[in-house]
Amino acid sequence: MCFSIEADVVAGVALLPVAALSLREVRHVREVPFAALPLLFALHQLTEALVWAGLDGHVSANVEQAAALVYVLFAFPVLPTLVPTAVLLLEPKGARLRVAPFVALGLVVSAQLMYFVLSGPLTVTERAHAVLYGVDLQHGMFWAVLYVVATVGPALLSGYPSIVAFGALNLVGLSLVALIYREAFASLWCVLAALLSVMVLLHMYRRRRLPDQHRLHGQPLEPVH
Repeated sequence: MCFSIEADVVAGVALLPVAALSLREVRHVREVPFAALPLLFALHQLTEALVWAGLDGHVSANVEQAAALVYVLFAFPVLPTLVPTAVLLLEPKGARLRVAPFVALGLVVSAQLMYFVLSGPLTVTERAHAVLYGVDLQHGMFWAVLYVVATVGPALLSGYPSIVAFGALNLVGLSLVALIYREAFASLWCVLAALLSVMVLLHMYRRRRLPDQHRLHGQPLEPVH
């Protein structure tokens, strides 16, 4: 599998209509963080396209470094808090307690990864058709495990089948990337997560079919028909 500036641009542009359709389904403010995931992933991939452009010498080193910092900040400190919070806001009130611990864990992971990223230095290199982001992570495997638990766990425990599928597919993707190409984990998994954010649109489409009072207060399961 080959990744390049073209792959990031194609992935980012392809997700823009998905993002528009997903956000069109929003009826309540608490649906916004989850529905916005395709848009955020689209912008994330387009940001990495600037990193590729810098590696290829098409933009300045300052632009490349700024794009790399934005990319890594979203991938490392933002996602571990954003994803569990987005899932929690969709869950029925009685089911939110099972997701709340993941939000707390995500905040801890985000704070620690933010410290590592901002402490620097951040290095960017190309190897075997992937971008490698070098961050001085101490006890990296420990924080990687907590990262996976915080970002995937809430989706797997959701009462909505489409969110569970989103979490399960991301878990499989995370495992494969970690086994096959751990050095480029941030770059390759985020491509996969971006593509899997199509599942967000599926959930929002199915959610639209719930009565409005259930969308406002929560509904344990989506309708079968």
